[in-house]
Amino acid sequence: MIITADLANAVSKVNPIFLEGTLKIAAADAKMVGLRDGQIVQAVIENRGDHTKLLIGNKEFELPKNMHGGENSKFQAKVTILNNGSAVLNPAGVSVSGGNSPPIFFPLSPHFMNLLLHSSGFGNLLNIYSSGFLSSISSHSGLTDIIAKILGLRLNLSTLTASDLKAFILNFGLFNESILAKRQKLSTTNQKVLLSQLVRMLTERGIDPQLVNRAILDIEASQLETNQSLQNREIFFSLMLPFKDFGSIDFSFSKIASGNNEKDAPYTFNLHTKNEKLGEIWLRVVVEKRINLNMQMWATDEQTYRKAKYGVSNLNRLLSDAGLNIAAFEIFNEEKPGEKEMEKERKVVGENILSGSTVDVEA
Repeated sequence: MIITADLANAVSKVNPIFLEGTLKIAAADAKMVGLRDGQIVQAVIENRGDHTKLLIGNKEFELPKNMHGGENSKFQAKVTILNNGSAVLNPAGVSVSGGNSPPIFFPLSPHFMNLLLHSSGFGNLLNIYSSGFLSSISSHSGLTDIIAKILGLRLNLSTLTASDLKAFILNFGLFNESILAKRQKLSTTNQKVLLSQLVRMLTERGIDPQLVNRAILDIEASQLETNQSLQNREIFFSLMLPFKDFGSIDFSFSKIASGNNEKDAPYTFNLHTKNEKLGEIWLRVVVEKRINLNMQMWATDEQTYRKAKYGVSNLNRLLSDAGLNIAAFEIFNEEKPGEKEMEKERKVVGENILSGSTVDVEA
C-alpha cells in the first residue's frame, strides 16, 4: 500500500483513544442499532462545540467529554460484543477525500493506524537498553537467557569493526520481511525477533509488555518510513546503535536521486549522540561520487569541539588510506540548528562569514 499524504492526514484525525479499544456502546444501544460481533460499520465522529457525537447509521451517541479533541473524522469500525452485551468499536479503516470525487474508504488495522500515528525516533527502544527495565524483570524465572541475548546485541565502540556494524544493521529488524521474502532464515540475534519473543514471555508471566511493544513500534515505524522512501524512488533508513561502553548513537542514511541520474546521487549519513563526557554531537556526511566527503559537525562541548578541530588532519590521513577524500569539514561549537537556520547558514557559508569554524582540508 502506498501511504499518500491524504491517507496519513485522515489517520492523524482519528483520536488515539479509539485505537485503545475504549470506544464503548452500552448493551441496550448496541442491541437497538443491531450491532453484531465482527460486524464492520461506517462511523462518524463529529465535534459540536462542547459535545462530541458518534454517528452510526441514523443513530447518534453522546461521547464522554474526555474524548473531545481532534477534527471530525469518518472511519470504518469493527464491532466486538462483550459478555455483558456492550459493544467496543475498533477502527478498521478511514475515509479519504479525493477532491471532487466521492470519499474512498481504506481498510486499516488498529495496529497499522498506530504505526502511522507513532512518533519517529527510538526513545522507547533506547529505554529497553538503558532504563534498567531488563534488570527489573530479570528475577522472573525463565527470562535470564532472553535478557542476556538482548543485552548482547550492544556494540563495543572501542573494538567496533565494519563487519560488526553491518551485522547489527542487518539484524536491527528493518529488513526482516525482505529476508523472509527471499526464503531466508532470520538470525537468532535479530533484535525484532528477540523483542517479540520477550513480549510473548512477559505476557505468559502476567507482566505488562507495553514498554517492549512500544520499542517494537519504534522499529516498525522506521520500517514504514523506509518503505515510503522506496515508493518515491529514494532510499532512507534510520536506526539506533546501542553501545556497552558509550551510550547510543542515532543513525540515518539517505540517497535521493535527482532526475534520471540515480547512480551518481549522493549518499547522506546523519549521526547524533548525547554523552556525559563529550556533550551533544551531530555529524552530517555527504558522499559524492562514492569517494568525496563533505562533512559538518556540531558539538555543544567546547573541549570536544577543540579535539575535533585538532584531529582533522589525522582523520583525513586515515580516510585517504581507505581511498576517500574529505573535500571540506565544517565544525561548529553549538547545537545543530533547525532547517530554517540551516538555510541561512548555507547562504552565509558562501560569503565566508560563518560564525563557526570551516576547515578546508585541501587548503
